[in-house]
Amino acid sequence: MQPIFEALSLLTPFDISLPKCRIGPQTDGGYVLADHFSPEQTVLSYGISTEYRFDRSMAESGHTVYMFDHTIDGIEDPHHNMHWYREGIAGTSRPEQLLFTLQDHLERFEIQGDRLILKMDIEGDEFDALGNTSDETLSRFEQIGLELHYLGRLSDPTFRDSCVRLLKKINRQFTLFHVHANNSDGPNAIHMVNGLPTWNVLELSYIKTSAVTRSASKTLYPTRFDYPNTPFREKMLWFFPFLPTDCSLEAFEACDERAERQAFWLPF
Repeated sequence: MQPIFEALSLLTPFDISLPKCRIGPQTDGGYVLADHFSPEQTVLSYGISTEYRFDRSMAESGHTVYMFDHTIDGIEDPHHNMHWYREGIAGTSRPEQLLFTLQDHLERFEIQGDRLILKMDIEGDEFDALGNTSDETLSRFEQIGLELHYLGRLSDPTFRDSCVRLLKKINRQFTLFHVHANNSDGPNAIHMVNGLPTWNVLELSYIKTSAVTRSASKTLYPTRFDYPNTPFREKMLWFFPFLPTDCSLEAFEACDERAERQAFWLPF
């Protein structure tokens, strides 16, 4: 159990000194970020498909948004601050496959600044793409909204090593301040990994540790900022490492009631 416990402990969330806000839809594709924006912050968004209301909202707020997805042919009705490219991201650049590193994109598009915002939902390729990104490159970002996949595979040593490598890299400079369980595989598809529970896909919100004061989490997830990705009941994060050590019965009841109210329909 120890290696699994140590891997999951890297997903311990903290409370921070900045307020949170939700950007994008109240469904799949919305992201919780810290309300610490200025228009000169450029957004790099990876994994677009047909859902880019997050990108549009950031563009309408004055941010320049670079959108990358090599699996689609384009986007409809782009805002003038939205710039889409039929390219993806990887740990090493492979131009013949339309895949490039994060550093390559920063350099090629001459993206300036050290308070950049990164949004990434690339269906498991984050372990290669971010796991091989240098600390220096990551240091240019202030916030990261990341969907982390396949945690049900943590018993596989090869996968676990890549997951731990990525999370340790991010944790060196960033604080995890919000967590949401994606319910796209149904509300009850929990994975037991060597006796420890986890959900397969998590949506993670990080901010540069130097930008906040952080404290032990007193937050019970899901929160008022969260909505189900698909029309099922929300998944509850009522276990290690997400559960606060001090939480009242009333808080559990309120969280459960909120999750039920926000579901589009209940399949059980």
